[in-house]
Amino acid sequence: MAQASPFSGFLAYARLELGLSVNTLRNYRTALERLERLREGRDFAALGPAEIAGFLGRLRDQDRLAPATLALTLVAWRMFSRWLVMEGRLKEDRIALAALPETWSRLPGVLSEDEVARLLESAPPGDLQRRDRCALELLYALGGRASEVVGLGLGDLREERTLALLHGKGGKDRLVPLGERARIAVAEYLEHLRPTLVGPDSDDRLLLTTRGLPMPRQALWRLVRDAGRLAGLGRPVWTHLLRHTFATHLLTRGADLRAVQELLGHSDLATTQRYTRVDAARLKAIHQRFHPRA
Repeated sequence: MAQASPFSGFLAYARLELGLSVNTLRNYRTALERLERLREGRDFAALGPAEIAGFLGRLRDQDRLAPATLALTLVAWRMFSRWLVMEGRLKEDRIALAALPETWSRLPGVLSEDEVARLLESAPPGDLQRRDRCALELLYALGGRASEVVGLGLGDLREERTLALLHGKGGKDRLVPLGERARIAVAEYLEHLRPTLVGPDSDDRLLLTTRGLPMPRQALWRLVRDAGRLAGLGRPVWTHLLRHTFATHLLTRGADLRAVQELLGHSDLATTQRYTRVDAARLKAIHQRFHPRA
């Protein structure tokens, strides 16, 4: 009789309880088969950050896996390890401490953490610098689309500005945590600059122009472009690049794939929300743990 795969129980859980798609399950199975090959019979309890780093190094150097594939492979391994703990088969989740080195995780078109830090400190000088710094921090902190960030109203900042309500495509709203750096930038803008911008035609929009009108998307696009030049990044930077970077940084630091999908507000979540919901408290905890500027 053929021996059952050590991963069959986890894959059944991922399909039935998490409602993961067929493609995602296929990718997870492939990732777990790599783990089975690499562990060479060693007990899962013996696998810690050092062993996982070695496995990933072999996949990179021998199998020539791309950074994106390595990141998703690590996500699958982390989820499997958490499931083993949930099932009582492991006492502690040591794989949770493993992470991809920064030099591996950089993808074409995605900014490194150092580049993001330089960009966010490069708001153009002038009367609107506090607003522009606030806008840049919000883009990266929330992973939002340009339209979602400029569409933020004062009332969309919730729970003492620890959460922001983004108004997504198709009328789909979502709450996304605000890290400490972004909260500081928002507070400084609200205290020192926004009151001077408010005019007779202003609404409750958070980001305003010098005429007191809502900041248009085009102005946000120009801001990101100019900040990239001032930061000396040496390549084009645009608003959606920060959204891709937000997701990549969370995943490569080991964030749960399901949580990242919800933070991004991807449309395909609608079909899976009935199987699993990540509440605001858990999203905040994940954001706090994995976002570089939380």
